[in-house]
This record gives sequence, C-alpha cells and structure tokens, in this order.
Amino acid sequence: MSIGSFHHVAACVDDATASADVIRLAQKVVKTGGRISVVHVLGGPPFSESVIAAIGGAFGGSPLIDSTASHRQIAEALLESVCEDIPGAVPVLLDSHDADSAPDAVVRWAEDEGADVLVAAAHRGALDRALRLVGSFSGHLSHHATCPVLLLPHGVTFGDD
Repeated sequence: MSIGSFHHVAACVDDATASADVIRLAQKVVKTGGRISVVHVLGGPPFSESVIAAIGGAFGGSPLIDSTASHRQIAEALLESVCEDIPGAVPVLLDSHDADSAPDAVVRWAEDEGADVLVAAAHRGALDRALRLVGSFSGHLSHHATCPVLLLPHGVTFGDD
C-alpha cells in the first residue's frame, strides 16, 4: 500500500489519546481529493451510572435521569473538535443500539457507505489480549469488515514524520 491509496477513509475515534494518531494515519492514507469520515459510536450511559440508577430505583428512590442526551452532546462536541482541523472531514455519529455492538455498527456503516478502509487504534495491551478479558473493538473490525482495516497497535504513536 502506498501513501494516499484510498478515496474514502473512515477513522474510528473515541476519547482516547490514540485517536489523534488514528486521524494522522487516516490523513496519510487518503488520496488527494478523497474524504475522511470521522466515526464515533455512541453507546449507552456508563456502567457505573446504570448501576446507581438501578439501585436508586430498587430502594424506592428516584432513578437517575437518562443522560443519553448529554452523552450525545459530548460525542457531537468530540466529533466537531476533531473535524475542525481536517479539511473536508465528515463527522459520523453512530448509535450502538442500532446494531449488535459498537464495532458492528461501524462495520455496517462502512459497508453501506462504501468506505475503502477503516482506521482504528488497538487499545488493549498484550496482557488483556492473552487473558481475553473483554471483547475487542479493533478485533471485531478486522474479522468482520468487508473493507481493509488498518490498525494502529497499542502504545504506538503515529507522528507527522
């Protein structure tokens, strides 16, 4: 693969520091005149918030107000801040509730939109992979996407050089 090989690059971002490296890598592999879609998947409220709400409701208290709207606003702000420095970038906010999982939402979107490549970061280190403690977003992409998947390994940064 040469630099600037793809017409439609989808860069998967979250609030992790590796997202900046994913964006830089996406900018390197997009063809001149191509486009970058900056993709973020909106999940449900954090687990701790859900547990507190359930406990409050179980003891007759008022469960926490559903904060889905605030999660959406935070995600939209994240996408706006990422896209503002990338000429022609298209923000894409997906909802994991519309698919079996967050990575499945990305796989389906990429196929529907004709993405040429997905760029993502592998967040887990060797110990997590060896123990297989939780599912892997990047692993799911690499096994199920119908387009190539370019993964930035855990702990590796991608600079401008």
